Amino acid sequence: MPRLDAGRVATWRAFGVMVADMQREVEAGLVDDYDLPLAWFELLAALQAGGGSLRVGDLCEVLHELPSSLSRRLDRLEEHGFVSRTSNPTADDRRAVTVTLTRDGRAEWRDANITYRRMVQQHFASALTDTDIASLQRILGKLGS
Repeated sequence: MPRLDAGRVATWRAFGVMVADMQREVEAGLVDDYDLPLAWFELLAALQAGGGSLRVGDLCEVLHELPSSLSRRLDRLEEHGFVSRTSNPTADDRRAVTVTLTRDGRAEWRDANITYRRMVQQHFASALTDTDIASLQRILGKLGS
């Protein structure tokens, strides 16, 4: 295992700063165009990818979130009419709640996805070659294992 030297620490810090900067840029586009924070968009995108509805526990897992933090976000999305929550009395765990995209939520995700993809292209993908992407995927695979 390589030792933790100043170069590795600097790279770690630069990586964190770069990701935070790119996320802020993507969020700025979403907020400017749709008044939609990135965290809201990611939740809507996760539901869309999950077929339109997911149990709260599964949503927490997909988003790497704690239920308490996700609950507040769901409250706000429900107030805006983008999601609905229903309890699932047939589930083994009677506390299980399913979150479903509403028609308005699906439309909001679909429209905001255009801005999201444009911002990701502008602030991330356009700077990278196919070889860069393959290298980054390899590196992320190493970090994820």
